[in-house]
Amino acid sequence: MMPAVRLTLVAAVLGLAPLWGQPARAETVIFLDNRPGVASRSTTYDPQTRTCGQGKHKVFTELDEAAQALAQADVLYIRAGTYGRASVGKYIQVHGNQVNYWTGSLAVNATGTPERRKRVSAYQDELVIIQAKPGVSHYNPDPADTSFKNSSHYYPHPAVSIGGSFMEVRGLKTYGQVVISGHDVVLEGCDLGGGGPHMNQGQVVALNGSGKPGGVYNVLIRNNRIHHSTWGEGAGNGSALMCYDASFIAENNEFFENYGPDLTIKDTGGQQGREIVIRYNFFGRSSINPHTNGGIFGHNQDRQADRVTIHNNVFLEKAVGVSFRMPARLGPMVAHCNTFVNCGYGRTDAGDVGDWINTQAEVSNNLYYHSRPGQKFYDLQTSPWDNLGSDHNLFFSTTGETAWKHLYQRRATTLAGWQHYSGRDGHSVWKDPQFVNPDGRRPEDFKRKGQAGGIQDVQGSRCGAVCGAYVTGDETIGLLAKRRKAD
Repeated sequence: MMPAVRLTLVAAVLGLAPLWGQPARAETVIFLDNRPGVASRSTTYDPQTRTCGQGKHKVFTELDEAAQALAQADVLYIRAGTYGRASVGKYIQVHGNQVNYWTGSLAVNATGTPERRKRVSAYQDELVIIQAKPGVSHYNPDPADTSFKNSSHYYPHPAVSIGGSFMEVRGLKTYGQVVISGHDVVLEGCDLGGGGPHMNQGQVVALNGSGKPGGVYNVLIRNNRIHHSTWGEGAGNGSALMCYDASFIAENNEFFENYGPDLTIKDTGGQQGREIVIRYNFFGRSSINPHTNGGIFGHNQDRQADRVTIHNNVFLEKAVGVSFRMPARLGPMVAHCNTFVNCGYGRTDAGDVGDWINTQAEVSNNLYYHSRPGQKFYDLQTSPWDNLGSDHNLFFSTTGETAWKHLYQRRATTLAGWQHYSGRDGHSVWKDPQFVNPDGRRPEDFKRKGQAGGIQDVQGSRCGAVCGAYVTGDETIGLLAKRRKAD
């Protein structure tokens, strides 16, 4: 049985002070630098000049040597440049293509301790590119290709694999998949693009705890750009972030231009103690596949998570904002204080919140805004109604053409009609949210005018009086710091 997830993770990953009474040991720092003239394994590397002879640090020029040396060091700094390697481990023949599911061009398998975590980082915010395929620093030219020649096996292996534990990886730009199979891992401040080969899927980031005792747990995915997933055994499996048997926090990330859903929960092992928190993310629009690109999805296996909580996220122009098919083991799926802007269009089974099949769901203090005709607020399959706890939400459409659907049929076109039909949303309101810029493309466009003076949308909710992701107006939705452009 897996240990209960420790949601004190956020404090832990920031670095723990040495135990009282123990003297602090200086960090051992090594470098990776493929600049011409750098001598691999030199111990006289000078980071100021990027030359050997006058410095005091050890340096490597190849990814695998540096990653292996991290076992005896604390920090690996990677200098500006493009890195990749031609062959990694044993390839597997799939659909006529040779792929390696497990080992990245940069394979980080070193393990630290709670008090002294291993770190891999770009040096001083330099642009560090890790390629899955040497010489191919661009995204899949045909993300919808179903032959596997250009799609999920466009890259022969992941760009980065993180198999170690108590590990932090920061500031990298990848062309190819990132696979996390260790525990107590931080992935932060990266630009992650390009669907990969893992499990015949098209993910950009895969949390792979399948078959591992306890799965993958205590993972923090924060302040990353995650984009350009590809087709993989169907659009639903072309998720940008996919988890198998994983407990994690995803916060302050920006998702955009993905082929399938932005984030999918697909646990398969049924281990206990699995908790998932998704907060303060910006789920941006996709021009690649707008009619199947959703925000957060759950497959039938999502019931194997103990709890799933989704709050303070902004969803922009998604075919469906949030969709789950099975309830969490120990409680309902909880989605509160989220903003959905022009979601719920395209497919017949899509809405701002949809596809709740026999699922316990608590949905409150969310803001649903439509400015296009033919959209759907809810598209629900849940029955009986006791499974759906929906109240204290804000709905609004500038066109007047919208719907609440249940069991594939339109049941209401007004909030009053929906309240009468469902017996739900008795304290919800129909109200213009007065966004700062309702036609905008950035999360801050969906702050609300008059936020500083206080907004009173609903009364009696446990989540307060304000609906939407911006409760005070001071929240940071999406990236904590502006990252480089994806291209």
